[in-house]
Amino acid sequence: MVLGLVLSGCFHQVVQTGRTPGTTVVEKPWTATWLWGLVPASPIDVTTNCPGGIATVETKQSFMNGLVGALTLGIFTPRDVKVTCASGTARGSGMKVFLVAREASQHDQAQVMADAIAESARSHQPVLISFQQEVPNTK
Repeated sequence: MVLGLVLSGCFHQVVQTGRTPGTTVVEKPWTATWLWGLVPASPIDVTTNCPGGIATVETKQSFMNGLVGALTLGIFTPRDVKVTCASGTARGSGMKVFLVAREASQHDQAQVMADAIAESARSHQPVLISFQQEVPNTK
């Protein structure tokens, strides 16, 4: 009975950016996380699918995901991820932009994310985080 209760423990998390949802949806079922989700999934790049930005990100653990997690004793804990693209352009009027190089260290990426979160919380407005490719040195 206890095992049945544990295996039925599904979750569903929705993050909304405040953008108007478009018609494009990117689904990534069975996205791998490890050690009960302590080791996160690899980043999912939807920039080509969502040139207008992201409206919603849904993460859920289905019954089957949970069953696999239980059978592997939490070593492999898959999640289903669904990204709904935003309609329109990624840049809203007056939206503050935070730039980070794709090759930036994890520390630098985390700092940009923290700054963006703080600004959004302070202003109660969405912000744009843009991952830029490094410009090659032509000298």
